[in-house]
Amino acid sequence: MNFLKLDLNLLVALDALLTDPHVTRAAERLCVSQPTLSGSLARLRDYFQDELIVQVGRRMELTPMAEAMRQPLRNVLGDAEKLLSTKSHFDPGTSERRFTLTCTDYVWATLIGKVLRRLASEAPGIRLEYGGTARDFAEHRVELLIVADRFALKEHSSRQLFQESFVCIAWSGNDRIGDAISFDEYFAQDHIVAWSSRPTLVADWIAARHGMRCRIATRVPDFTMVPQSIVGTPYLATVPTRMANHYAGHLPLRILEAPLELPVLTQVMQWHRHQESDQGMQWLRELIVDCCLTNR
Repeated sequence: MNFLKLDLNLLVALDALLTDPHVTRAAERLCVSQPTLSGSLARLRDYFQDELIVQVGRRMELTPMAEAMRQPLRNVLGDAEKLLSTKSHFDPGTSERRFTLTCTDYVWATLIGKVLRRLASEAPGIRLEYGGTARDFAEHRVELLIVADRFALKEHSSRQLFQESFVCIAWSGNDRIGDAISFDEYFAQDHIVAWSSRPTLVADWIAARHGMRCRIATRVPDFTMVPQSIVGTPYLATVPTRMANHYAGHLPLRILEAPLELPVLTQVMQWHRHQESDQGMQWLRELIVDCCLTNR
C-alpha cells in the first residue's frame, strides 16, 4: 500500500471508528454527518482491502486488522498533534479550542465552576466540555481526567491537585443533632449516601476500619444530590469537606466534625503524554491548578 494515495485526513476518521465502531456515534464525535463518515469508511475499506468494522449480532466489532491498527494509529496521530502544537503559538485570549474533561460530579460542582468563570474572563473563545468516564480518557475520547489517586491510570501523566478530607452534614433545623456528634450517635443516625459515586467507598472503609456500618435511610445517584436531599430531614451524611463548604453557603446545612477516623483522598489531574508540550493544554492545566490553590 502506498500511503501517498491515502488522504491523510481519513486517518482521523479511522481513529474515531476504531475508538467507537458505531458509525452514527463516531460521526457525532467528529461533528460530521453519518453519510459523510460512511463514505470515509468505504474509502478506508478500499485502501486497506479489509472490512475494518463488521456487524456481529446487534453489535459492530473491529476486524483483527482494525484491532491491530488501533494503538499504532493513536501513536501516529499523537505524534502529529505534538508536532503541530510545537509550531503554533497559543493565545488564550483569541483561541477557540475545545477541551474535554471528565471528573466526579462533586469535583465539577466545587472546582470546575471556578475554572469556567476564569475561562469566561480570560479565554472567552475556549470551550470546556464535561463528559465520559475514565475509560473514555484511557481510549483518548477525553483529554483530561480528574480522579482520586487510587484510581489514576499509571500510563498517563499526572499532577496532584488537592487532598480531600471528609466531614458530616445535617439540616440546620435538625434538632436531633447538636453542634457536635459522638461516635455512638454517628452510627445511631440514619444516613443519606450517594450510591454511584466512588467516594462512597468511605462506607466500606468505615466498615473495614471500625467493624460497623451506617444505617442507610436512602441512596441518591450522585454526590451532589446529597446536600439538597438532607434539607428538611433528620438524616446525616458524610461528604467531602469542599463540597460541604460549597453547599453550606446557600443551603441550611450544619457542618460537623466526623467523630471517627476517615480516609483522606488525593485528587490528581491526568493527561495524555503526547499532549505534554501542547501549549494550550499546558495553559489549561496551570489554570486548573491555580483554581485549586485559591479554592481551599
